[in-house]
Amino acid sequence: MKIKALLTSLALSLIVTGCYTPPQQHDVEAPPKFATRVQVVMYDQTTRPKKEHFDIYDTKPPERPYKVIALLTCEGAPKEEAAMTTAIFYRARMMGADAVLHADTSFGDSEIGLGGSGGFGLLGGTRCVFRARAIVYTDK
Repeated sequence: MKIKALLTSLALSLIVTGCYTPPQQHDVEAPPKFATRVQVVMYDQTTRPKKEHFDIYDTKPPERPYKVIALLTCEGAPKEEAAMTTAIFYRARMMGADAVLHADTSFGDSEIGLGGSGGFGLLGGTRCVFRARAIVYTDK
């Protein structure tokens, strides 16, 4: 009886220990949710090292000299603005931009057409195109 109880507890401990998954470490280089949806128009094909940090200009451009190296856009719903912006910033850092200039955001309605299940209907309401320009400083 004691052996049976001992074997049962040993089996349970092996099962619990075997099923343990250590917590995942957060990878700072892991792409954010919408990174693959960002479309990039490269104006400069120079290869640059990835940046860990960079500047963000919302209302006015930097006072130091700079060059625009790419236009980044991402289309989505208005409620996805933060996630889309994060994805755009990530892509700019990966291409080696020193900073990002926020460009305009376009709003529009989705078209009426075939739905995902083959039915006819509205495809999604208001859609936005979030834009930013990746820049590098030229006075380095």
